[in-house]
Amino acid sequence: MPYLIDSDYIIDRLAPDGISISIITYMETYQGVVRSPNLKEAQAKFRDFRKTIPVLPFSLSAAKQCATLREQLKREGKRVKSRALDLINASIALEYNLILVTRNIDDYKDIPGLQIHKVAAP
Repeated sequence: MPYLIDSDYIIDRLAPDGISISIITYMETYQGVVRSPNLKEAQAKFRDFRKTIPVLPFSLSAAKQCATLREQLKREGKRVKSRALDLINASIALEYNLILVTRNIDDYKDIPGLQIHKVAAP
């Protein structure tokens, strides 16, 4: 099964072939580019990285799935607002039947059906 990479993993490593990122991960990663002390170099590296990595959209189907997930988690008394982007990312992974690669499993471990691949901190 292919993988969907979370931004905490991408930020540390401009990853190898065979992965995709969500539009959320793109946005979070590009924020790291903007924050870089050497903006032009960071933009060039990000542009090169993006040439080989597909960006998956937040589709209507994933949005519906995310809304349903948010309501389910709210009913269970679990955090929703503080991890809004994580829930969108999870919904994209679920829609495309991808394994989410992250170090931050706490934000994802209670999401039904989501497959997670935990990576160690660098």
